[in-house]
Amino acid sequence: TTVTFALTELDGTTIGMSASVDVPPLGQVARFIDELFPSLGTPFSGIVRVTSDQAVGIVGLRARTNERGDFLITTTPPSNETAVSTNAETFFPHFADAGGWTTQFILFSGSAGQSSAGTLRFFNDDGLLLDLPVS
Repeated sequence: TTVTFALTELDGTTIGMSASVDVPPLGQVARFIDELFPSLGTPFSGIVRVTSDQAVGIVGLRARTNERGDFLITTTPPSNETAVSTNAETFFPHFADAGGWTTQFILFSGSAGQSSAGTLRFFNDDGLLLDLPVS
């Protein structure tokens, strides 16, 4: 099947760039953004919209090298734009914020017309509210 990748800004406006990759039956393909879009430049902050006329499984990985030269990588789950939106709370049981490590939270609405606003509340091990600065 052919899988198409299109880039948008964080606010959802299109960048006007797209690329396609043919995936063989029962196969897999791995690509970095700069392989799909060599003229994009780095760093890229935006959304990659993935479409196909066949069912495909997608895993997004976000990677960067920090100031100490450590290669860091984490998964970024895909969002199904046709799924029903929810206002359910999401919990992050652990995140890094010391010793040179930080965690970035990105509020993203995967459903059309749903606001991507929200509230982040931080609690300590005892369940008491923490006053952490958010920028």
